[in-house]
Amino acid sequence: MWVSGCGGAVPTCPTEHCLALSVNLPPDVTANTVEVMLRDGERLTRHRMVGQSATAGSWLLPLSDDASSNHRRAVYVRAVVEAGVQQRELVGSSSQFPVDGAVTVPLDGCEQAPCAHPSARRSAAMTYVPSTRTLLMHGGFGESGAPLDDLWAWNGLAWLRLPSSPGPVARGQHGLAFDPVSGKVLLFGGLGSQGVLDDTWLLDVSSLAWERAQVASPGARRLFAMAEAPVGSMSGLMLFGGQDESGAVLGETWLWNGQRWLPGPSSLCPVRALLPSPVPRCRVGSTLLPWSQGRESILLGGWLGPQPATALESDESLWRWDGASWSLAPLYRPTYVLSRYLHAAVPMASSTGFHGAWVGFGDDSTGLRQDSYLLSAADGAFQPLWSDAPSPRAEVASAFDAEREEVVIFGGRSATRLESETLTFSSEIGYQRHGN
Repeated sequence: MWVSGCGGAVPTCPTEHCLALSVNLPPDVTANTVEVMLRDGERLTRHRMVGQSATAGSWLLPLSDDASSNHRRAVYVRAVVEAGVQQRELVGSSSQFPVDGAVTVPLDGCEQAPCAHPSARRSAAMTYVPSTRTLLMHGGFGESGAPLDDLWAWNGLAWLRLPSSPGPVARGQHGLAFDPVSGKVLLFGGLGSQGVLDDTWLLDVSSLAWERAQVASPGARRLFAMAEAPVGSMSGLMLFGGQDESGAVLGETWLWNGQRWLPGPSSLCPVRALLPSPVPRCRVGSTLLPWSQGRESILLGGWLGPQPATALESDESLWRWDGASWSLAPLYRPTYVLSRYLHAAVPMASSTGFHGAWVGFGDDSTGLRQDSYLLSAADGAFQPLWSDAPSPRAEVASAFDAEREEVVIFGGRSATRLESETLTFSSEIGYQRHGN
């Protein structure tokens, strides 16, 4: 099949600003669905062909006329094919191509070394790395319950296992985030085989070398929220809350400035405040996400302290961190969205115009959650996502893939097992399942 940027009925490109893409499939397979993602500078176009059009061919939008040396183009292809009675996904990509043509041959990348597939797990940590345009996933707890120390990279099409030692000990319920100040990936805390951890590690994304940071620690904790700090706050990352070795729920704010941790405002835990507090109550299993074009951070959900309780108490407010202080966020606050913990919340931005966040899954007083929502930055409202929702689960690893403009979700805990499937969500197509 072919995909042309010219809009014609044949795979030719009469102008220099069009892309003719040939997707060469093995002769014994039939394409059911073909998705082509074309990165053209700041714009991503996504085209999906189903059924006969997946074989006959179709077209994308023309390429831009920017011929500057720093204007980058890349194409990514996912093809769901049938060979006999078996169905599988073939993938391919081309990061450099002339404007008048490109060819990609999809391969069974995830069925061959070195592109194996991560095992089933819960409570792993994931982050996007801008310089490599990949997502990194570390650790979690496997089906035996033991913590893991493996490191994986997702390039939008397939997983690749990376060297992970010498480096952090195996753990789950930890934090992993790209630090824009140092340009490295920071790993902190979590739960290992010997208990709750307080170590800070930095990963050089070029050499994949780990280095333990010899800095004062916020203190051992797990199940905290960690994300990029607001732009202009003089900090690269921030974290809030968590649970320490004794089981006490924490309400501290900590800021990472690229070299060390600095304390921020803290709530009164484990003592419950009698008056409204200017700081969020202590909690575990919450999420932080950048908001307002990175100028603020939003704290969402979690199981409230001061001490672990038998009944879930949730916060029906959204909290905003502006880089200096906490305040209530002026956003719509539906209880059915906020009353959850061990969920996922990921910022999103699309070339098609959507800006906001995706929120989904988790646990609450009734059990595992299946529902997910888009939080729009335009009006601050939550829009439910009804179609083709994945099964209920909690403790997934998730991050936004800025190169391919989609949320990536891996693993998690379902009602009967740990999951090992890779999910993606885009505002144009919705949920897709990849691999296992």
